[in-house]
Amino acid sequence: MVVSVRANKKRIVAVLLLLAIAVGAFFLIPREPERIVYPGMTNEERVAFLSSFNWTVEEEPADFREVVIPVEFNDVYTAYNAMQNAQGFDLKPYAGEKCMQYRYIITNYPDCADTVFATVLVYEDSIIGGDVSTEAADGFMHGFAADSARFAAPEAD
Repeated sequence: MVVSVRANKKRIVAVLLLLAIAVGAFFLIPREPERIVYPGMTNEERVAFLSSFNWTVEEEPADFREVVIPVEFNDVYTAYNAMQNAQGFDLKPYAGEKCMQYRYIITNYPDCADTVFATVLVYEDSIIGGDVSTEAADGFMHGFAADSARFAAPEAD
């Protein structure tokens, strides 16, 4: 049995148009950007990571503890994750997971009388986020880069 399909100009144009749309969609559909993985299993790796932002920190963390990334983000965690996104991290894939939080005292933070901490979040053996902040009630929090946007503590209602 032989099937013959007549090729007319309309069919050829339609096939070419569909092919062009398919190829264009392949190149134009946004893809998830590849995330850079920062090793953070050892103290040396975490200190080197902070050093890459020109922070000098005390060699050992001031404290560390296990924390759980919430399954559902409230307003505070949504804002915190927006800061993480701005510096190339995303905590959403770790929702519900346990990770380690290490806080290092920054010894070269300019013009600040309060103690300034660099907080590093580590899941398994990789750094997944963190911040630079003070504990003061009127303190600040920003990403690892010194010139990153500052986030104020949420105001009480």
